[in-house]
Amino acid sequence: MPSMQPIIAELAVESVDASIYWYRELGFEVDAEGLHDDEGRQWASLAHDGRAVWLLRADIAPDAASPGLGAPRTTLYLQVADVDAAYQRLLARQITTESAPQNQWYGLREFALRDPDGFRWVINQPIPPGQTPPPPRTPPLLG
Repeated sequence: MPSMQPIIAELAVESVDASIYWYRELGFEVDAEGLHDDEGRQWASLAHDGRAVWLLRADIAPDAASPGLGAPRTTLYLQVADVDAAYQRLLARQITTESAPQNQWYGLREFALRDPDGFRWVINQPIPPGQTPPPPRTPPLLG
């Protein structure tokens, strides 16, 4: 069976340079970049431990003119070796997060934050079964 290729997220952003700054704080490095025009950098490819994110300036993105798209509704997940260290690094650089790292019932310790364009990122790491809280209780179905 051939190995699976990674999925690469291409994100339409207002400022490629501002996004590069933010993603570097998350541990990404620029591995390729596109043309510069009067509006600045058109695109960049960023890598983090063999995973990639492509940033495309919104004014040249194919879907930029599509009506009704509204705010980004994408959540991206990034697994790291030490979620608490990643959280502390972001706090030290005054990057706002939605929550502190928490152990989840599905076996991950994670926290969430948004990039400059509103894309939601969940930073996580696996945890041993003994560290998982019980699953949330669901209310009985009304019938």
